[in-house]
Amino acid sequence: MRQASAASPGSSARLERLLSQGTSHLVLLIAVVIAVVPFLWAILSSLKSNDAIFLEPFSVPSAPRWSNYAEAWVRGKFGQYFWNSIAIAVPSVALNLFCSSLAGFAFARLRFPGSRFVFYAFLIGMAIPTNAILIPLYFTVKDLKLLDTLPGVILPQVASGMPFGIFMMRAFFRTLPNELEDAARIDGCTSFGVYRHVMLPLSAGAMATLFIFAFMGSWNDFLIPYVFIHEDSMRTIPLGLLYFQGSYVSEYRLLFAGIVISFIPTLVLYVLFQRQFVRGITVGAVRG
Repeated sequence: MRQASAASPGSSARLERLLSQGTSHLVLLIAVVIAVVPFLWAILSSLKSNDAIFLEPFSVPSAPRWSNYAEAWVRGKFGQYFWNSIAIAVPSVALNLFCSSLAGFAFARLRFPGSRFVFYAFLIGMAIPTNAILIPLYFTVKDLKLLDTLPGVILPQVASGMPFGIFMMRAFFRTLPNELEDAARIDGCTSFGVYRHVMLPLSAGAMATLFIFAFMGSWNDFLIPYVFIHEDSMRTIPLGLLYFQGSYVSEYRLLFAGIVISFIPTLVLYVLFQRQFVRGITVGAVRG
C-alpha cells in the first residue's frame, strides 16, 4: 500500500504531462490542417475542369490539366499582373530594407537630440491603419501626378511598412555588443562605415525576416493598388484576381490557377530563407 501510494504522485504527474503534450499536439495538428488544406485544395482545383471542381472537390485529378496555368497566364492576363507585382514589390522591398535598417541603426546606436521622440513618432505609424489616412494619401498622390504609376504605389507601401521595419531593426541592432562599434570607430570608421561594414553584415537573419515580411506585405497588398491604379495594364495579382472573378464568373479552373500563381513567390521565398527567418524572429525581433 505504501509503494502504491508513493508511486501515485509520479504516475499522476506523468499522466498530466502526457495529456498536456497530447493537447498541444492536437492543437498544432488542427492549426496545420486549417493552414494547409486550403492551399492543397486550390492546387488540386487548379488542375481540374470546371465540372470536376464541383463534382469531385477533394479528389486528386487522374489527368492533371496543366494547360490551365498557361491559359490563366495568357488569357487571364495573370502573366501581366505577375510582372506588375514584381515591378512594384522589388523596389518597395529594397527601399524598405535600406531605410528601415539605416533608421534602426541610427535609433539604436546614435545619440542625438529628440531621438526617442522621433522613434516613438515612427511607432505611431504602426497603430494607424492605412484606411484612416487613405483619403489624404490619395489626394497627395493625385497632386503629385502619380496615379496609375509604379511610384504611386511603391512610395505609400514603403511608408506604411517602415514603422515595423524600424522597430524590428532597432531591436536587433541593440543586441549587438558595443565593443564591435568601438573597435570600428578606433579603426577610423564613420557612423555610416560602422553601419555598412560592421552592423549590416551581422544582420542577415533580421534582414531576411524583414525581407519576407516586406515582400509579403507588398505582394499581397490590395488596398493601395486598388485605390491608386485604374488602368488594367498596371494591375497587380490581387487586383487581377478580383477583376478576373467578375469577368469570368464560371472559369473557376483559371481562377484557382491564378490563386496558385499568386502564392508561389512567397512560398518559394519562405522555403529559401526559412532558417534566416526563424533566426531573425527569435534573436533580433523579440529582444532589445
